[in-house]
Amino acid sequence: MDISKVKERLWSFWDNLLKRVDEEGTKGYSREKIVVFVIALILALCMWFLVNLSRDYVLNVNLPIDLGNMPDEMALARDLPDFATVSVQGEGWKLLNLYNNPPRIFVDVTNSQINLYDQVQQQMNAMPDIDVQKVQPQTLSLDLEEKSSKRVPVRPRVRVDFEGQFDFVGEPVITPDSITITGASSLVGEISFWQTDSVTFSDVRSDISRSVSLELPPKLLTLSRSSVQYSAEVAQYTEGEARVFIRARNLPVGESITFSPSHVTVRYTVPIQEYAEVEDINPFSAVVPYNEIRRDSTGFVSPVIEVSAPEFHIKVESNQ
Repeated sequence: MDISKVKERLWSFWDNLLKRVDEEGTKGYSREKIVVFVIALILALCMWFLVNLSRDYVLNVNLPIDLGNMPDEMALARDLPDFATVSVQGEGWKLLNLYNNPPRIFVDVTNSQINLYDQVQQQMNAMPDIDVQKVQPQTLSLDLEEKSSKRVPVRPRVRVDFEGQFDFVGEPVITPDSITITGASSLVGEISFWQTDSVTFSDVRSDISRSVSLELPPKLLTLSRSSVQYSAEVAQYTEGEARVFIRARNLPVGESITFSPSHVTVRYTVPIQEYAEVEDINPFSAVVPYNEIRRDSTGFVSPVIEVSAPEFHIKVESNQ
């Protein structure tokens, strides 16, 4: 009989017990009689429990598999199963203890082929009253490779939702910007970057400096660290406009080109604290390469807007 059926019978017995107590209470019996009745039934249940668990049963139990004695220079290229399903026979009490506290199977990495049945037998030697009937899987094939390490860049998966006119000043910085991945050579060689967890910062209006966890690696890989620092400078931006005359670039000597209109209006945003300086110097230029003019057959060309002041954090929005 499977031990799970014993559990079902116990629960069924307990349900019947409660129903009988309810029925006796509705017939006008005194409280004392009901208590005596319940105690008698509990004692009967205990006796039934003792008698039944003294019999032999067959139980399927999952024993966790642990890898042991792995050479330092080697690594698994294919994962092992988390557990082995072992069919055992023995007295109910001992099987109940085994079911509640299953021992771990330590697989010694000395051969590429492991007889899991023998490993389980060795592990169960401390329980002579329990007989191992079957182990699934019976054997394990270990796919071992040379261990290697690789330094790869960290790719952030960070979304920032700003409040109002706030935005980044420059690009966010990841510290460190790369990590070391260690594992079997074939697995490590396929990796070109590593991502962070997906994170969202909402209603941002000040500088950001947060620890962001890296995406968890699979069991066969290890990372040199579990998180990185995400830092970014944030400022409130304001809008501005600048009138810029269009000119041709690399115009041959002796030639002249007239543009109509002769200027464009550049709309841009800039941190508030930089606005006054940008207005004073007007660091924009609108150029059309001469080669592009020569290739054009429609009479219409679009100027390229260039910013000649990299020390300012200017973002060109449009021009017309």
